[in-house]
Amino acid sequence: VFASRRGKLFNMSSTEKNNLKSELKPLDIFLEKTPFRLTDKFIPGYFGHVAIWIGNKEQLQELGVWDDPVIAKYHDMIESGHSIVEALRPGVQLNTLEHFLDIDDLLVLRDQNLNLDQKREYVIRAFSQIGKAYDFNFDVETDNRIVCSEIVYVVFDDIKWPTQKSLGRFTISPDHVADKALAGGQLTPIIL
Repeated sequence: VFASRRGKLFNMSSTEKNNLKSELKPLDIFLEKTPFRLTDKFIPGYFGHVAIWIGNKEQLQELGVWDDPVIAKYHDMIESGHSIVEALRPGVQLNTLEHFLDIDDLLVLRDQNLNLDQKREYVIRAFSQIGKAYDFNFDVETDNRIVCSEIVYVVFDDIKWPTQKSLGRFTISPDHVADKALAGGQLTPIIL
């Protein structure tokens, strides 16, 4: 992927990263802006990418899902700091905050109305997306391949996400996800 520079948040200090991590909860939704990447020019709207913070070992233990078979195979990665599920061109993967922060802007959204059972179900569903191929058709009506903004569409299935018909298929853009944080939306902005 062509990038003319590093993101403004790439060199965030360890203290700032730790402060950010301390504010995050499983299922927080990340939206980012990377105007220095060529791919950002082709994505409609302001935001160019979506990911989900799935949490660290302690957070997953607190939810009671740490030993779930879907999550257990990722224990080593999680313990080494991989706490973000995101769809990139190679496919859906588990990444670190440091990897993700090669960006200029970050918006973190949270659904504060989820009960414990929903949180457990959604975290497991997020892990279940890992390994799926990237959806170069950007079609939300299929979930065997996933595009970045489609992850929230699949994981948070209780939200009526706005979609847009484009080239004969329905798509969801990062800005559609951000729309759910506007007045009357189901998501709350936590960090900008």
